[in-house]
Amino acid sequence: MPVFRRRAPRLPDAVTAHLPAGDKPLAVAPMRNGSWAVVAREAILVVGEDGLGQRTTWHEIDTGTWDGDTRTFTITWADRERPDERLVLDSDDVGTFTAAIRERVQASVVHQEVIDVEGTRVRATVRRREDGSLYSQLTAFGPLPRREDVDQQLDELEARVREAVGLPR
Repeated sequence: MPVFRRRAPRLPDAVTAHLPAGDKPLAVAPMRNGSWAVVAREAILVVGEDGLGQRTTWHEIDTGTWDGDTRTFTITWADRERPDERLVLDSDDVGTFTAAIRERVQASVVHQEVIDVEGTRVRATVRRREDGSLYSQLTAFGPLPRREDVDQQLDELEARVREAVGLPR
């Protein structure tokens, strides 16, 4: 019995022409609106025949989730200040695409530690920007009381992750 291999989607030349220099595609996925989602080494891009719509570096992304029913990949931002981004794809054959996103986001995480503060999970992360510089970030997954002892716990957590990678306190 012959073995059939599914070919990875290929960016049309008219779309490739709009990719910034240095952003070589690692994985691509066609979007329902006619644009393409492109995973490159340093960023995820949304690009179409009319130009570059968006370029987001990996350290800006906290997580992503795939909903096969709606063919939607949802990006949750690391700063939690922007609303989630939804990329509606044209296919549900996205294993390579989503794996590439996960790998690139994880590659931006240098070190992290999680603690519990009065029932709320708090994560301290050191991440690498596109230019190679490191920065720290605290994320609380729920409400935190505004008290001096809680602030001290958060400061100590951030100091530990910064010290673990050689960043000043």
